[in-house]
Formats: sequence, C-alpha cells, structure tokens
Amino acid sequence: MEMNGYEKRTAAKKAAVIEAARELFTRRGILDVSISEIAERAKVSQVSIYNYFGDKNALAKEAFIACVEAEIGKYGQILDQNIPFPEKLELIMRSKSDMVHQIALSHFNEKALDDKILRRIFQETVTERTSELYYKFIEMGKREGAIDKNIPTEAILAFLMMSMTILQQPEYMTESSEYKMGMVKLFLRGITGGDRKDLSSGA
Repeated sequence: MEMNGYEKRTAAKKAAVIEAARELFTRRGILDVSISEIAERAKVSQVSIYNYFGDKNALAKEAFIACVEAEIGKYGQILDQNIPFPEKLELIMRSKSDMVHQIALSHFNEKALDDKILRRIFQETVTERTSELYYKFIEMGKREGAIDKNIPTEAILAFLMMSMTILQQPEYMTESSEYKMGMVKLFLRGITGGDRKDLSSGA
C-alpha cells in the first residue's frame, strides 16, 4: 500500500533523526549527546523525536539496527551452505562473536565505546535482531537430527544466548584458538548430547 504525503514526510523525518543519532552516538556515545542536538542536526523538533521514538535509548536501538542488519544477512548465507549442521552452528557462533567485535571497531570510536549505556543498548539490539534467526536455526538442527528434539526450542535459545554472553566479553577476544574451540565444543555437547568429531580441528 502506497504511503500518502503525510506518511512519506513522517518516514523521511524519522530516517533523518535515526541517521543524525547514529552519527552522533557512534562518535560520542549516548550520555554525551542530547535530544536537542539530534533534533537540530535532523532539522526536526524535539517533540517529534519523543513522539516517534519515546526516549533516547529507544532511538539508540533504532540507530544501531542499521549497523547490525548487514552482518545478520551473513547468517542466512551460512544456513544455505551444504555443510553438516554442527559446522553451521560453529560458524554462526564465531560470526556472532566477530560481528559484535568488528561492528564496535568499525562504527564506534573510543569515546563512544567508553559509554556503558551505549554498549548495553548495542548488545540488546544485536540480541533482539538475531533471536528470530537463531530460532529458525535450532529448528533446522532438530529436523536434521543434530539437536535433541526433546529439548524445547525456547530452552535451547536461552542456553545459546547465555553462552553467547561469554563470547562477547572483551577478554574472550584475547584467548587462544584452543580456548575458543573448547567453548564451542562445550556448547555443542550441551545441545547435541555428545562431542562432534567433525569439530575436532583447530579454530
């Protein structure tokens, strides 16, 4: 259904606000940026920003989605690869860990990354945008017999998210490849019920 003139103007204003917020947040963090600055840069009123997004944290999530979407698209490519499911899972887990690290390095400067609120909201955004894909991925594993069908998908998803918090810790990035492979294999054993010989090679 085609948008009318008012809807088009509203969509254009929201896009301008998101882009302005993204530019400011990635340079200076969330705490150091005011709604008035965003409004001035986007050429809209502060009232419009509150009407569109509710508050600054909600706006930050919208601004970070654009940073995340391109990386999430890579997951779909992994799903389509003609490789055993455990290998797909390993690639997904490594990709998630790398994604958080790489996006942080490429989109946020050092001052922005010092903002704890920015880091928290960015991580929440990543989690929200990947949950649906993980759900689909788990169902695929069950169909292929790689994941125990008796374990509820919601339980596996929760376990996956808890495991991913380890991979997202700054100190994890400095660990050896053997350590990282060990973490992946422990996770696989948890949802498949046994070790996978095809994952015994180094990271």
